[in-house]
Amino acid sequence: MKKFYYLLLLISLSNLAGGQVIDNNIQGYYQAKSDSNMYSFFEFDGNGKVNITGIGTGDYFTKGDSLIVYPDKSIFKFKIKNKTLVGASNWVENETWIRKDTIVANNRKNEALSKKKAALLHEYYKISSEKMAIEMMMDDTAAKAKKEKISQLCNEGLSKACMDYFGILLIEDQGMDALLNPEKNTKPKKLNPEIVSLGNKIISQEEPEGYTLLGTYYYILGQKEKAVEQWNKGADKGSQKSAMALIQIEME
Repeated sequence: MKKFYYLLLLISLSNLAGGQVIDNNIQGYYQAKSDSNMYSFFEFDGNGKVNITGIGTGDYFTKGDSLIVYPDKSIFKFKIKNKTLVGASNWVENETWIRKDTIVANNRKNEALSKKKAALLHEYYKISSEKMAIEMMMDDTAAKAKKEKISQLCNEGLSKACMDYFGILLIEDQGMDALLNPEKNTKPKKLNPEIVSLGNKIISQEEPEGYTLLGTYYYILGQKEKAVEQWNKGADKGSQKSAMALIQIEME
């Protein structure tokens, strides 16, 4: 009987050793080894947000020795080797970033919530692969299933999923052409409370891009003053996208 228990213990320890913990606790300033690198640095806050070369922020999680970063709609993959990040995907492949002693604020306030956020982003990662995107284009059922999953992740608190869901609702509500050519949208539909509510939900999740999205929606509706109001709030919160939107408005 003792041998049986020892066997179970060994199997359990083996599973733990082979498991890959999902988290977002990597924190610090990683500087590019090469001056010619397109991305001079990554600054991780220990809580799932990364400053990318000072021109924008992204979301990230780690799984074992792998690091996944979402700068926007694209994706960066890295291998973590001690205090070094080695690029393993397009845009960052074969490039190296080394951790420096520069002080970076650690925004990890709640361990459980941080780990939950990392786990949700990992789920998002699994349904956002290129293969899944192709299947969606070819299969309405797959597209519907992904929409439901994105909505679920949003309701569970993942702001990135909420932003995707905002885009889905916006396309359904106004049409793709209105998004691509908002200045030519002479007959916008009336304001949709569900879209506004979702935008405010994203903001409540401490995601400044919620202001960017709401501003874009108001702009599509032809409500420029409200759009500028939202973009100003987004820019004040550090959103580069909101700041760029304001610049484009000024240039019109």
